[in-house]
Amino acid sequence: MTTGDAYAIQLYLAELEFPKIFSIAVFFALFKTYGIPTISVVSTKQLADDITASKRAADTGVILTEVVLNPPTSERSITAIARMNYLHDIYRKIGKISDADMLYTLSLFALEPARWINRYEWRTLTDMELCAIGTYWKSLGDTMDIPYGVLASGKIGWKDGLHWLEELRTWSVQYEEANMKAAVSNQKVATATVDLLLQNVRPCLREISKRFVAALLEQRLRTAMMFEEPPHIYSTALDAIMNIRKLVLRYLALLRPDLLRIRFNSQDADPITGRFHQLRYVTHPWYVKPSFTTRWGFDAWITRFLGGTLPGDEGDEYILDGYHFAELGPAALKGKGIQHMEETRARLIQLGRGGCPFAF
Repeated sequence: MTTGDAYAIQLYLAELEFPKIFSIAVFFALFKTYGIPTISVVSTKQLADDITASKRAADTGVILTEVVLNPPTSERSITAIARMNYLHDIYRKIGKISDADMLYTLSLFALEPARWINRYEWRTLTDMELCAIGTYWKSLGDTMDIPYGVLASGKIGWKDGLHWLEELRTWSVQYEEANMKAAVSNQKVATATVDLLLQNVRPCLREISKRFVAALLEQRLRTAMMFEEPPHIYSTALDAIMNIRKLVLRYLALLRPDLLRIRFNSQDADPITGRFHQLRYVTHPWYVKPSFTTRWGFDAWITRFLGGTLPGDEGDEYILDGYHFAELGPAALKGKGIQHMEETRARLIQLGRGGCPFAF
């Protein structure tokens, strides 16, 4: 299976087949990394206030969706990888992010969507779909210079994406058992992230919502984040709601047509500014262009009811003109790393990303 084939299959899962659970799983994959002290401690300085934390989350989401939801050989995907590598390399070069932490983070983005889909969706993933996910993320890890030597077949290689994914799962669990420990940095980052996630929820419902979030987490992760164990009724209610959803989707819902494909970023750059826009947001409308839909559509009315922020409510506070890739990341790095990005782009274009990452 080529990376191009794997991308097409994963895109179908993310935008048509399971868009809701897939996007939630990706959010919680990033959230789960905060259960590792060596990862969470790097993030604490970027959570000084709500706006800083909000922009960090938005920029992470933008880079990730640009990488994953655009064809692997496209200019947008390659440029997003170049920006991501620049931001990571700053910390990797000074030893604040280890190769093991990088591999663990990659493992979560490869493994969590399948785990969430298999638990909460109307059907489980097929071996072909799992192979596609493994193929895609193996290829992406190669572009990020993440070594795989710690995996069982790291020296001899893997026969396909499914084989790689299974070994990655085994290693990821072992890594968690050894490194997912309670720490104040975990608690600080996790609490700030949950507060940010629930900012558009009515104050009277936030405590209940926090308990539902805690019920979604695995026991080891709750302990590492120093979260209280929620009453059993929350996990029971959550399972009941999701089981009803499963039945409705399996027996009453039609397949999602391409017309209703869930998109996360604008397909084309603004013809005047050359900037791209986000089409969806959770808390603050970073990079979302004000329009009739974003201010008066169905989702906008829900946001109004919850007391949330719509594009244009705060002027240009959330950079409504959109984003350039070189501006994504911490404010201190805005516009920096251009040469590093160009070198990475040239290397990736020369290597090519569309082929099979397991071919010799």
